[in-house]
Amino acid sequence: MADLTAEDFGAFFSDVHGQTPFPWQERLTRQVLSDGQWPEVIDLPTGTGKTSVLDTAVFALAARPDRFPRRVIFVIDRRIVVDQVYRRAKRIRERLADADTGVLRQVRDRLGEISGGEPLGTAALRGGTLILDEWTKRPDQPWVVVSTVDQFGSRLLFRGYGVSPGMRPIHAGLAGNDCLVVLDEVHLSRPFAETLAGIAESQNSDPLPQRFQVVEMSATPSKSTARRFALTDSDLAGSEELRRRVEAAKQAKLEPVGKPRKPPHEEIPPAVLKIIKSGLDEQVRSVGVVVNRVRTARETHKALTAAGYKSHLITGRMRPLDRVQALDLISGAVDPDRARGNGELEIVVATQSIEVGADFSFDALITECAPVDSLKQRFGRLDRRGNYAAHASQSARAWILGVKSVLEAKNPDPVYGESVKATWEELERRSESGPIDVEPRSPDLTNFPDGSIAPPRQAPLLLPTHMQAWVQTSPVPVVDPPIDWFLHGMDNAQEPDVAVLWRWDRSGEALRLVPPRTAEYLQVPVGAVRSWLSGGAEAPVADVGTPAEELGRDTGDQPDSPSDWVRWRGFHEDPEDNVHPRYIRPGDILIVDPRRGGITAGNWDPNSTEPVTDLGDMAQLAYGKRATLRLDPRIFGETAELRGISAPPLPTHEPEAATPKEQVEDWMATAVDSTDSGWLAEAIGKLQGNCRIEQIGDTGSEGAYFIIAQRSIDDLTFDDSDQSSSFTGTKVTLRRHLDGVGGRAAEFARRLDLDEAIQEDLRLAGQLHDIGKVDRRFQHQMVGADPVKEAMLDEPIAKSLPGVRTSSRGWPPVRHELSSVAMAESNPEISAMAHDWDLVLHLVGTHHGRARPLPPIVEDSEPETLSFDHAGHHMESDSGGLVDSPLAIEMADRFWRLVARYGYHGLAWLEAILRLADHRQSAEERGES
Repeated sequence: MADLTAEDFGAFFSDVHGQTPFPWQERLTRQVLSDGQWPEVIDLPTGTGKTSVLDTAVFALAARPDRFPRRVIFVIDRRIVVDQVYRRAKRIRERLADADTGVLRQVRDRLGEISGGEPLGTAALRGGTLILDEWTKRPDQPWVVVSTVDQFGSRLLFRGYGVSPGMRPIHAGLAGNDCLVVLDEVHLSRPFAETLAGIAESQNSDPLPQRFQVVEMSATPSKSTARRFALTDSDLAGSEELRRRVEAAKQAKLEPVGKPRKPPHEEIPPAVLKIIKSGLDEQVRSVGVVVNRVRTARETHKALTAAGYKSHLITGRMRPLDRVQALDLISGAVDPDRARGNGELEIVVATQSIEVGADFSFDALITECAPVDSLKQRFGRLDRRGNYAAHASQSARAWILGVKSVLEAKNPDPVYGESVKATWEELERRSESGPIDVEPRSPDLTNFPDGSIAPPRQAPLLLPTHMQAWVQTSPVPVVDPPIDWFLHGMDNAQEPDVAVLWRWDRSGEALRLVPPRTAEYLQVPVGAVRSWLSGGAEAPVADVGTPAEELGRDTGDQPDSPSDWVRWRGFHEDPEDNVHPRYIRPGDILIVDPRRGGITAGNWDPNSTEPVTDLGDMAQLAYGKRATLRLDPRIFGETAELRGISAPPLPTHEPEAATPKEQVEDWMATAVDSTDSGWLAEAIGKLQGNCRIEQIGDTGSEGAYFIIAQRSIDDLTFDDSDQSSSFTGTKVTLRRHLDGVGGRAAEFARRLDLDEAIQEDLRLAGQLHDIGKVDRRFQHQMVGADPVKEAMLDEPIAKSLPGVRTSSRGWPPVRHELSSVAMAESNPEISAMAHDWDLVLHLVGTHHGRARPLPPIVEDSEPETLSFDHAGHHMESDSGGLVDSPLAIEMADRFWRLVARYGYHGLAWLEAILRLADHRQSAEERGES
């Protein structure tokens, strides 16, 4: 296969996007491949196609997999932008998957060689779990991950929001190794940029490959000495399209509005209405209205709608499924490349969610005053391609609204400090001679006073003591530094989010069958949710960090009656109810009764009491793992696609009555002919002939109904408990499983270019990791406590017999991974097989996420003698002797020695390689790829 060179990038780009790259895009690719590394800073004006760095990153990995990271992490603190960038990543993935000729096929084959599997995976991280694909499946898989600061940063710091404690080391290991981290609009995330720099400096250079790099995309990087890539005059001369974008004429006018004491959500709506009624040119077909608070956006949208305008509301406080629907509705109005015409005027009201990165373009823009750097970004949504100015033969126009209650307030603005006042004063001075030019490189928006910039925030100095605390994931130390300051800064640090979703049935049984999914989550700051659920006043919410002191708090004790919301705790625990709002934690997933309300026009509205649509089944389909349908009459009553279809009744006990299976199949056959809904028809298509039927509630009882679920195993059930990892019903022998995990771990390590010594140590760890399962009590559980079946086993098994059930009291008190460590240590001939015996023992002892650093050793009142042979060497241990042995101290000491040897993230990476090999082997054994 011929080598890929920078000259091939243009063909690759054209095959993916149907257009040739800009000169700067080709120049960046040449530079990256020539230098073997990325520039530290990429400084480009808005509208010039910055997200194409993803194309360069994927191409560079295919051309030089020895040098460039497997995972590209694009981080930006705007949820709308996460969605848009994810769509670009998804397009690259889909075009690669369909490639059959030319350079695109060559790139696909090169990427496929890296992992021996799919050429490219894509994922979006913006709240608790993932969209579509699970990026933690394989450590060697090329991935493009688009994330908010909270989601990626919390994982990097071993405290992943929405990640179970046992899985945190896997996420940290993958986040901190083999990654190109592109931090977009770094001026929004300067504290995290500082934290990233500290993480990079803390990484060991030996003996693991160093493929971790951070690229800042900003005109104001965090390091003044950084290697910078910027737009040149030659780039503009080489592209008429690029020059039109950068030089498009735009002008802005200042509009003071309101009275000193009225808040923005009361003053801005009438001011916007006045401009739209009398200030727009006839050729304007789309208007963007950008404000600083979710409530202001909501009230403005209501006023425009009431006045008869076609208005849309977009904020970062939306459920993804609602957001997708809203973006589809506005696509024609905001498409930068749309054809000019005489269509109806459309208005999009938004918050900072579209301020940066969003590829929206408006013929006219109305914006609430903000710091000058934020205004620059908002003006980037005005005539983004220069098409309006070319068509109308005049400048695109903008209005900047100065709300008196903000400009004359005695106290600083909670989000922007004094910078709004300083910006307004400077704008007034500069507008004395007429409108202000606001095109991308206008001098009218440069050299503003320092106070006009959004208040800078700094992260604390990242010390070894911080990392030493966070790397302890099991158990977490008593003194556990909060990570929020390291993500968002110390001054007015924003509160992190929790995920809220609305379901009619919040029982553990229903949630296990139809689990919460990201597509139905609404992300809201924790304090705002506490205020809402405790009956407090609406807390101010923005789409940039809302300071903790601005957010609401609970107003008293929780009522004695059961609450109408619960906290989800995962597949294997019932949801937690009657939680006082003050104990809601960052990253929590809260499931609320739809009758409480909380949404208006698809956006967060704690004052709304209108019932919220339950999106649970649509979210399963969007996640892409398996389809479900809950035949709950309450859902049928409020879901548009189901209103004309009756739910099947529960079965009766009469002899001639149809079985549940017959009833449901008859219902599906009728329903699929009665609906025009794409998602419902797709769900039924997946379920017909391939589903299991579960009844919720007893026949005849109020609220009883069917749940139909596609027959497949969800990877999220892999929570590293013995129940989830061992009870697959496939009867796999222990030795076969051990050999499979060892071989797969070594193969992962080989593909990742790890040293041969580490490859072999991972193989040995895999061959030893589950030997503690020989415990008779463990084997008894694996056969469902059936002594006959147990007696018929020729050898120990690692995976259960089909259809068996466990007893909560039947497990050995000593965890099998700790027994595995004790057995492995019993024979020095086994240790002689290792290059780093400490590493092998550590990997064995932590393969379920525990013992980092202290193992959970308990007394065994009925001890067993455990024995197993490997490569002709016998190992044996007494399960009752561990509690009085030095095993716990030895494992803790070993952990810290290995952290010093491989680094905080390096050791977690090696753990992830073994554990993901275990997961993938188990998935293959149960018949999944």
